[in-house]
Amino acid sequence: MKRNGLKIIRVTVSSAVFFAVTLLWVCYGPEVARYMAWATKIQIFPMAMALSVTMGAFWVLAAWLFGRIYCSSVCPLGTWLDIIGALGRKSRKGSLRDYHYSPPLNRWRYGSLIVILACFIGEISVVPALVDPYSIYGQAVVNLLKPCWGEACNLISALGESTGLWDYRHVRIITAGVFYTTLSGMLLLAVSIPAWFYGRTYCNSICPIGTVLGMCSRQSLWHIDIDTDLCTNCRKCEHVCKASCINLNDHVVDGSRCVTCFNCIASCPDNAIFYRINRKQLSLPMMQRVTPPGVNTAASCASPAGATASEPYKTNKPEEK
Repeated sequence: MKRNGLKIIRVTVSSAVFFAVTLLWVCYGPEVARYMAWATKIQIFPMAMALSVTMGAFWVLAAWLFGRIYCSSVCPLGTWLDIIGALGRKSRKGSLRDYHYSPPLNRWRYGSLIVILACFIGEISVVPALVDPYSIYGQAVVNLLKPCWGEACNLISALGESTGLWDYRHVRIITAGVFYTTLSGMLLLAVSIPAWFYGRTYCNSICPIGTVLGMCSRQSLWHIDIDTDLCTNCRKCEHVCKASCINLNDHVVDGSRCVTCFNCIASCPDNAIFYRINRKQLSLPMMQRVTPPGVNTAASCASPAGATASEPYKTNKPEEK
């Protein structure tokens, strides 16, 4: 498979799920709901609210095996943030387009998770719905996009009736109150602004589902691995990492924050990054002791204290003239 093959598969799957979820929430006809219902059944939060642990257990196992593929391919808000991040990068010039490694915000991550777990225990569903990625995107589509889609459908229907060229039914538009519409817009804006500049900041700082999956994918079986014998430190992989999790100073990828987007593999000109099970071992260990050429190891070991292997042992014998 080509170096960008995994990225193409990821983009294809994420686009299909994103399109299905959007149609499911925006369209009025029952036919769409019947054919696109699968997009909800593979989401974590709706199944958790329905007290179904099967889908949650499935994605936890998938994160342990393959990394956070849910975040990169199935989460509709994640795809939306990728679109916003790509537009943000294209709007900037030069080095301003580049992402850079940043340390994990563990206090934010685990603090948010503790609050959400406390709400679940206390049977408070409002707070989890405000930070769940599927709920944020779904409410934005229903409260912001669906009324506009309904108006467009009615306009097409009225135009068809007036011209007699087609017959398209009117739809009943139900709009949310000002408060809920404003709240939906503010939540979507709040997660989109950081994505415009930094990529998946929300996913690795606030999102409780991302935190749980990150705990499982920290040491996932399949993972992104850097071959240090091939890497030339061009940093192109770091500059496209929207999770800001590639630390090239240590040649380490933070698996708990990596969303398995495969952008780094597709961008590496040295073919030094892989998605695999094993971890690369250096062919030449960097910490081995190297003896300078021309030095007798045995003699250097017999030298008195203070003498080094690179300096011969000096005596008090006067030099011959």
